[in-house]
Amino acid sequence: MALLPVIPIVVGLLLSSGGGAGASTTTAAHFTPAPAARPGALPQGFGALVALVVHPTTMRAAPAGKTIAQVRTRTEFGSPEALLVKQSSGAWLGVISTLAGNGRIGWIPLSAVSLSRVTWELKVSLTRRQLTVLDAGMIRERYTVAVGRPDAPTPTGEFAVTDRLSTGDPSGPYGCCILALSAHSPHAIQGWGGGNRIAIHSTPDSTSIGQPVSHGCVRLTLAEGRWLLNHIPLGTPALISS
Repeated sequence: MALLPVIPIVVGLLLSSGGGAGASTTTAAHFTPAPAARPGALPQGFGALVALVVHPTTMRAAPAGKTIAQVRTRTEFGSPEALLVKQSSGAWLGVISTLAGNGRIGWIPLSAVSLSRVTWELKVSLTRRQLTVLDAGMIRERYTVAVGRPDAPTPTGEFAVTDRLSTGDPSGPYGCCILALSAHSPHAIQGWGGGNRIAIHSTPDSTSIGQPVSHGCVRLTLAEGRWLLNHIPLGTPALISS
């Protein structure tokens, strides 16, 4: 997989720590977007279709329909805006996006994007507390993970990786590595000013792995977080099921 040089952008980001009850949150975290997959012409064959936004555009509720939001070329966290494509209609693409919300499709014009394919896929089972990583349909890794506690459940549905972030602080509440998802938590996260975005992230607290103790995020070990950051590209589908 060809990679772009490291993007020289440091962004302030507040993501749910996914910590256990009583865990503190970070008030001033600075994370660096990891290198993104190089865009290219639409390849034929296997893999999920990903739209890299190359021109600012408008997201709509339907092709040429009501405006939902304005789409920029970079996410709020500084990564290239890469959207998982689920439908197409003429010159329009139906995409999964944090702007559209959980379980909804937003529509953007084909003219605003560069298309590529991603062969990776993430599947999270909340009951098994397990993350399965697939590439081209083949299982590459299986990790035991921490998930949301009963009063702060991890949302289910089909989402996508929006950001690949290095924290620069493996001892912090997010560990070394974060894969931010398009998912929004269905509940408010008290004491945290970063909204309700959900992520798959590492943690230095290995005792929490396999337990329902997070604020909604999916947590794994530092080594597993590094592996994901080194392999999983933007736009990768992430299916979270009960």
